[in-house]
Amino acid sequence: MSSHSQLYKPKRSHSFIMRLTLLIIVLAFVAVIGLNIFKGMMISNAIANAGEQPSAVTAVKIETKQWTPVIETTGSVRPNQGSMLSSQISGTVSKILVRSGQKVKKGDLLVELDSSVEKATLQASEAQLPSIKQNYQRYATLVKSQSVSRAEYDNAKAAYDALVANIESLKASIARRQIYAPFDGITGIVKINEGQYINVGTEIVRVEDQSLMKVDFSISQNQLENLYIGQKVTATADARLGETFGAKITAIEPAINKSTGLVDVQAVFDEESASKLLSGMFVRLRVALATENDQIVVPQVAVSYNMYGEMSYILTALSDEERQKFADNDTFVKSIGGADNLNKLYRTKQVTVFTKDRQGIYAQLKGNDVKVGDMIVTGGMQRIGNGSLVILSDKPGVGTSAPASNTNL
Repeated sequence: MSSHSQLYKPKRSHSFIMRLTLLIIVLAFVAVIGLNIFKGMMISNAIANAGEQPSAVTAVKIETKQWTPVIETTGSVRPNQGSMLSSQISGTVSKILVRSGQKVKKGDLLVELDSSVEKATLQASEAQLPSIKQNYQRYATLVKSQSVSRAEYDNAKAAYDALVANIESLKASIARRQIYAPFDGITGIVKINEGQYINVGTEIVRVEDQSLMKVDFSISQNQLENLYIGQKVTATADARLGETFGAKITAIEPAINKSTGLVDVQAVFDEESASKLLSGMFVRLRVALATENDQIVVPQVAVSYNMYGEMSYILTALSDEERQKFADNDTFVKSIGGADNLNKLYRTKQVTVFTKDRQGIYAQLKGNDVKVGDMIVTGGMQRIGNGSLVILSDKPGVGTSAPASNTNL
């Protein structure tokens, strides 16, 4: 009996410890829950005391501006004149008289192919010419007095004419073996070497007249009425980032391209721009149309999109009663940084807008509910809705000013 009691006591002690531990865990869990509930109540109470909290936004005042609509397209730069010189006949290069990148004048001899055989033949033919010519002249005199037959005269004349023609042919053949500059310009990289045998059409050297640089582009025929000679064009190139090049339209094709339905146009760059452009360069073009005055122009970041179209937010002033309500709430005043910031409080009004044109960071609006003098929201729109309470930030909005290097039409 005593041994059974000794075995029973440790079991009861172990059970008591387990219950006590479980009770402590439950009490701790309840305490944590109670603490969180109390914290939430305190936060809710603080928010209730502070009232509605404003969202920070940036905004700009709408002012009328000049706006120059543009036609956007792409084009390819080309020189005033330019060509890749090649050989008209096969032969061995005997002389290269030009260097890569050299300035040349029209008629300068650049490359000469071996023409020793032709020159020797020409020399022999020219040596025969005086005697053949004398013989022809003698027969011409004798035929008048009928001292020789007409057939003998004709033979003498034919021999003379054939020799003269042969001499001219040899001179032309020699000339074809000499490559001359077709116009004033600058040479590219010389692609041949002395002693090299070249075939017909082998590229020798490019010559480009860069005194004027042109750009060829195409525009929809619907825009034809907006084009005129002397119209301003600006260009940008990926190879010249941050730079803008000026040009003017100099020619408009008098017929529509049947395959594309577009009208081909050519413009000439000004002297400063031409010096920075290379033939074949791809450029993006903007053809300036007539300038429009008193237009509503806003940063593009002020226009957002929803399933119904484009929309913006305009700031509206608080009523005197609402402003006084906020001013009487000390907790709210502290949350916005002091009473001085009460004048920066506004309500938002959502308005539908219509974009007429876009350029760079700006958008031209038409037929909208916005008007000159309105404050339009440019930043913080993701946190607001129609009628939201907002506070105007002193910081400039992101995307509301163009980089200094940009040039607008």
